[in-house]
Amino acid sequence: MVKKAKRLKRVLTPGERRKYRDLRNAIEAERDEIVSEGRRRKQVHDAVTAGLREAFQLLKKERQAQGLSLADMQERTGMSRSALSRLENDDSANPTIETLSRYAEALGKQLAITLTDRAS
Repeated sequence: MVKKAKRLKRVLTPGERRKYRDLRNAIEAERDEIVSEGRRRKQVHDAVTAGLREAFQLLKKERQAQGLSLADMQERTGMSRSALSRLENDDSANPTIETLSRYAEALGKQLAITLTDRAS
């Protein structure tokens, strides 16, 4: 027999009702700003992620040009084949700079990061 949880209904005091109403109003007043900031941050995140994806695609092409398999890369990097495959093919993969560097070094390359001005 499954026991059902009892639901307690507590009536809010007038002060609590005012407090919650004021909070809802404050959130509603800031909603456009919050949504705008969230969208801006998502654009930044997407741009960074696209850069990482592009870097890994270049590394994958280099691996293939050198005739190396994922098994070869596993030996050289110490990362599992499944992790390497995920990094090369999964759009949601989020490699660290350390991972990119290890992969590049295994190919005899050096990872270089440049800093540029943002477009106005």
